Amino acid sequence: MVAILRVLVVLAFALGMGPGPALAETIPVASGVRYEFIGRWDTDRLDRILTVDTPAFAGIPATYTPARNAVKLYRVTYPSVIPERGNKPTVASGLVAVPETGAVPLPTVSYQHGTVYGKQQVPSFPDQSPETQLMLAQFAGQGYVLIGADYFGLGLSDEPEGYMVKASHQQATYDMLMAARAVLADLKIPTTDLFLAGWSQGGFVTLAMLEKLEAAGVPVRATGTASTPADVFAALSGFLDYPRPNDATWVPTLFILSAFSFENYYGVPGLARSLLTDESYDLSRRAYERLPFDPAAVPTDLHKIVKPEYFDPQFFATSAYGRLVATTQCYRWVVKTPVRTFYGEADEAIRTELGRLPMAYQKALGNDRVEAVSTGATSHRGTFARAVPQWKAWFDGR
Repeated sequence: MVAILRVLVVLAFALGMGPGPALAETIPVASGVRYEFIGRWDTDRLDRILTVDTPAFAGIPATYTPARNAVKLYRVTYPSVIPERGNKPTVASGLVAVPETGAVPLPTVSYQHGTVYGKQQVPSFPDQSPETQLMLAQFAGQGYVLIGADYFGLGLSDEPEGYMVKASHQQATYDMLMAARAVLADLKIPTTDLFLAGWSQGGFVTLAMLEKLEAAGVPVRATGTASTPADVFAALSGFLDYPRPNDATWVPTLFILSAFSFENYYGVPGLARSLLTDESYDLSRRAYERLPFDPAAVPTDLHKIVKPEYFDPQFFATSAYGRLVATTQCYRWVVKTPVRTFYGEADEAIRTELGRLPMAYQKALGNDRVEAVSTGATSHRGTFARAVPQWKAWFDGR
């Protein structure tokens, strides 16, 4: 479920970072959308990402198609609303990357990023986001427009983080798509088919976004995900009740981020305190709020983060936190778009069965539009590294 898996020392540095500089000379476009040019990555840089940086990040080799063109990067800010807070107005940020191909129109990939620990480890700050770098190199470097929302609370957003808060994720990504289209119109870049992709938390957000786009009648050509926690209750209950020897040491952060996010966005005062142990509460709060803290003090043992009663499945299911978790799913509708969910058989965060769940549910309905695809005995990061070129080949053929 966690996409950017930082070691604790790096985590502490990242959490201590501020929200970043304000936008300098931005260009206003329709409906409060603004954008600024933040850089140009040439093919040498993109190819280095594919051959050096990504293998180092993922820990496994993978074969990618070399970049054919340079890419221009634009940071975007756009108005949105927070559904869980009565549609409170807010401003969010994201990335639009335009390939220098000379050919138009261009296909578009909306990439939904995974869990991050630093506020700026998101698409609109691509230097700090290895997963965004891979998508830029493999897709934008091959003639796709690439866009990506930062989600509420990340990037340039002033909100608290809304980790796994479904309707907010849907709103942020939908509005980012509309903002990107306004920016591309201003840049006079016509586009064709829309594709969606996402890894880890971003896999969840991608399916949630697809659900919203289908309901709104926005056509999507195809959707690919990797390591997708499509049912968050199943994922968290598994960590509590049936731990595996290879469960990731960073699993406690999933409970920390979701508890405080749900408390803030769903308006349930004291929710995080009801879940987290007294000994870990203050440290957990500081981690969520990205305040300075001692990373060595973060327990890797879930029993030191979560109160004992939550290891009783019935208590967890009927608790205020458990009931909110139970609503956090992104696969229980009749999917109209072709979808491939990639999963790794050695993933330390997503069980094989969870990776296959969206397909199993749709097949139970008689719907064959969702296909689960194994990337072999890959880790969480390795699944992403192996899935990206398969997304690319599949999208190219659509």
